[in-house]
Amino acid sequence: MAKYSEDLRDKPFENYNEYMQYIFDCVNTSLDKYITHMKSIYSQGEGNGYKNVLYPDIEIAGDNVHTKLEQFYTDADNDNVQKSDDDEDSDFFDDLDDEEGEEDENLDESVTDEDDIDEELLALLGSFSESNVDNSLDTSGGKAKLAEKIAEDKHVGVYDRIKMIEERAELTIESGVKLPFHTLCKKLEFEPFTLFCFACGILSSTQTDYAGVFQIVNENGNLSAPTIESAAKVFYGADFSITGAYGDMSTCLEQLLPILSLDVVPSMPFSTAVSPDKRIIDFLFGRDPDKLDENYIRFFSMLTKKEELNPIMANSGIIEAMEISYDEGCRIFYYFGDDGSGRKFFVKKFCEKNDLKAVAINCKKLFNYDYKFVEKALWSVTRECILIGACCCLTDLSYHEEEKEKFFGYMDLAFSKLTEKDILVFAMSKEKIDFREITKMQFTELELPTPDTGEREACWKYFSQNYQLEDGIDLLEMATKFLFTPGKIHDALDHGRRLSTMKKEILISRDTLFQGCYAQMSSELTQKATKIKANFGFEDIVMNPSQKETLLHAIDQMNFRKHVYENWHYTKKYPYGRGLSILLFGAPGTGKSMCAQVIAHELNLELYRVDLSKVIDKYVGETEKSISMIFREAKKCNVVLFFDECDTLFAKRSDDGGSNQASNNNKTALLLQEVEGYDGVSVLATNYKHNIDPAFFRRMKYIVEFQFPDPDTREMLWKTTIPKDTPLADDVDIRFLAEKFEFVGGNIKNCILNAAFLAAADPEAGDKVHMKHYLLAIKYEFVKVGKVFTKSDFEPYADQVGL
Repeated sequence: MAKYSEDLRDKPFENYNEYMQYIFDCVNTSLDKYITHMKSIYSQGEGNGYKNVLYPDIEIAGDNVHTKLEQFYTDADNDNVQKSDDDEDSDFFDDLDDEEGEEDENLDESVTDEDDIDEELLALLGSFSESNVDNSLDTSGGKAKLAEKIAEDKHVGVYDRIKMIEERAELTIESGVKLPFHTLCKKLEFEPFTLFCFACGILSSTQTDYAGVFQIVNENGNLSAPTIESAAKVFYGADFSITGAYGDMSTCLEQLLPILSLDVVPSMPFSTAVSPDKRIIDFLFGRDPDKLDENYIRFFSMLTKKEELNPIMANSGIIEAMEISYDEGCRIFYYFGDDGSGRKFFVKKFCEKNDLKAVAINCKKLFNYDYKFVEKALWSVTRECILIGACCCLTDLSYHEEEKEKFFGYMDLAFSKLTEKDILVFAMSKEKIDFREITKMQFTELELPTPDTGEREACWKYFSQNYQLEDGIDLLEMATKFLFTPGKIHDALDHGRRLSTMKKEILISRDTLFQGCYAQMSSELTQKATKIKANFGFEDIVMNPSQKETLLHAIDQMNFRKHVYENWHYTKKYPYGRGLSILLFGAPGTGKSMCAQVIAHELNLELYRVDLSKVIDKYVGETEKSISMIFREAKKCNVVLFFDECDTLFAKRSDDGGSNQASNNNKTALLLQEVEGYDGVSVLATNYKHNIDPAFFRRMKYIVEFQFPDPDTREMLWKTTIPKDTPLADDVDIRFLAEKFEFVGGNIKNCILNAAFLAAADPEAGDKVHMKHYLLAIKYEFVKVGKVFTKSDFEPYADQVGL
């Protein structure tokens, strides 16, 4: 029965295997005609002197193609047995055994006429030989029948064949059978010749038999894949001409470029070899068509997976805004927000609603490579989106100021390649990037701010359902204290459970949950600030009543902030500057650093001392970025920021016209803004008040001066700093030490510690700290700070220190 009978036009294919056999038959039929024509030319001696060299290979190539053609028309193929989905792909390219085919051909040539068989040989072989002769005749008869079947379809040209195949393919799709090849060609709007050329390339890439075939067609023994020109010669046959086929070949090249990595030579574009790579073959016939290109697996990942997504509990208006922009034709969306704010989550929600897939690119990794590699990777991800019908997510977008031009160039390239193929693009970063400097295309910018207190509480309640919390944990307190995104709330709970497991605790305690929350502190902040354990309270520090009263008032501002700003609605009048900023100034060693610990201890907050050496950067703009990041990250975990020796950053501004001074002025101005806008506690300490910009004092809510201690204060420092368990000898006179030696708290602390070690090493001390040990320690402290002393300074104990 003819394969292209009109009776079959309305019949869908049984399966993908049958459909592809028809596609390949179009190629094989055209190849058979083309090679037959080549053989006739060479057999007539028109082979340009190469008859003796190429003719045997032409014969082999022709026989291979004809064997494939006959296979398509065999009765066994007509009685196509429905296979399982798993078997279809694995057996897709099953062919007749090559060696058996060659034996059949040899048999046909040797046994062509019964009269040619030697009678004596038949007598010797007996019935076995007779059986072979009968089989030979049957084979010859079968070949004749096959030739008749093939001849029935000879009048159907390649255009009509492809048209009929595609009509039946549409019916097949409607019946629920998947046809990846047809779907891809239809999506890319392949013309008949492009489809034909693509099929030629698939045959050459998947079946070794066709290597020799296309070497003959190309008339090039080194080229085993079809070129666009050679495919056109096969497609058009005797009607081929460069001028007539130019339009189709040019269109074919353009249509194949999005999915095939073609090495196009500009001067000879149609000599480009068409050789599909493994990714294309896997998509068309593999078991996992969605498996991403393994060459770029370091950079690509599937963002959408078969998973149940959490409900939207914060920034619920984002999805609606996306839908409106999408319906209006926008194809570039830009999100910026903190880690865990839902940048990827909202993309997943959008894709779930619109039945889309999403491929993500880690741009932070990819954009470190050179232009050629990045361009190839972006082409690959564009192809992935075309193949699996996905949108693309450009994630981890960030850059240093000195790399701005390179980064913007790569982003423009990415937008161009993706939108050219009408692929929906989602770009996302932590900090806001001005995309107006990158592209002139229309884009929708969406900020994902930190959820408000109500949204955060809802997130805590929802996520905590899967965790066992200790009774008494106030989730409203957690929502108020930690300005976390939904993702960080989930991570904090998860980290708390891991800590509880290590402690062998069934329930997550309040302290453990707090540890889990503080573990969400950004690594960027911990790289530029050091956590200090705040163990000191008011009972451990010596200060005058005025200083203590000022600090107590400052602490009350934080303890009663919610009551004043929310219950009494002071937020309406004071929407800005609700944090607490304290400036501590005084001579070195007077207790400023210790006071910062006291403040954090009394407020039950974490204390981070900013490392100024890591904040100040030689590159323009990087210092400002670090400053903004420190305050932004500290706000999320509600920690106390401590800037020691802050005059380094908060120096007086001047107008000398120099670029360096202008940069310093910008840093100072930014710091002033950040301190004023910070909702948490910032403590700043300096030894030199006069070096600080005057505008800075206005922005400080409290200023505490640490004066040089008087004798009574020094006596209190000596007594409180010496540990209670220290074995003091009877000769120790604390009052004398306080009155005689004018030290600040830091010096006194050093003397007390050094005296303890001197006493421990003194065999005559009797395991006690004597007066001489304190005097020796004071002497060493004088030497260390470069202060001149005389014998009279130590009277009446001068002899005990060798004076």
